[in-house]
Amino acid sequence: MNLRTTCGIVLRIVGHGESDKLVTFYSPDLGRVTGIAKGARKSKRRFVNKLEEFTLLQLDYRLPRRQTGLLLISEAEVLTAHLILRTDFRRYAAAMYICELLIRFTRDNDPDLKLFALLRWALASLHRAKNPLKIVLLAHLHLLEVAGYRPDLHRCASCRQAVGPGRNYQLQPVAGGLLCDLCTAGHGTHLPRMSIQTVSLLAGAQTLTLDRLDRLQFPRQVLVGAATALYHFSIHLLQQDLHAWTVLRALTTEGQTYPAAGRNGIGPPG
Repeated sequence: MNLRTTCGIVLRIVGHGESDKLVTFYSPDLGRVTGIAKGARKSKRRFVNKLEEFTLLQLDYRLPRRQTGLLLISEAEVLTAHLILRTDFRRYAAAMYICELLIRFTRDNDPDLKLFALLRWALASLHRAKNPLKIVLLAHLHLLEVAGYRPDLHRCASCRQAVGPGRNYQLQPVAGGLLCDLCTAGHGTHLPRMSIQTVSLLAGAQTLTLDRLDRLQFPRQVLVGAATALYHFSIHLLQQDLHAWTVLRALTTEGQTYPAAGRNGIGPPG
């Protein structure tokens, strides 16, 4: 088979057998795909320090013999390493969550240039961010839009009243948007409530392009509430949990002591 070339951002790495690695990456021309790098776990030249999560790579590959098979990755060159995302616990947890979101909300071989641009923006922003949770929130919000699940944040989906002061809101996946506290009264729903400030900031963030998102500033309480609301919204849509949330939740805890990165801790691999 002819050798082909693409670029892609590594979303997940899994060991396969004694010497191979399975590499899931997102490419602007292939979408989300998984390839096998033969001998990568023992490689001293072709793949050493290259097949790592969050890395933007140039990849040489061959198509599988069968339609349902794996790409055969023959070479990889690092374009952007994003090393700090694998050595700083806060950024590692945030990047893992964003990558899991993209994996869950996409299908194999279904490329979308907007999703690729969003992923590149998110990882680049995390690389320089002082507040990783803000990047998680903004990336999550815009990923929902690109995936076709943009929540309506301007009015209650039940009573149709515009968002206004004096009320709290829940982000309801069944309704595709907000329900005010009057419309949820007596239903005993466990979903987190958001203040008018939180809803207004999220609605404003929906309208901004990626190059303007970094300018937004969120109070910590708003960040925590909004990130938690989007998590619950998404797991209802997906009908499955997001495993990286367990680690990311440490970022929403005031006074949290973050474990050092390393092979013997909870943090990213050294």
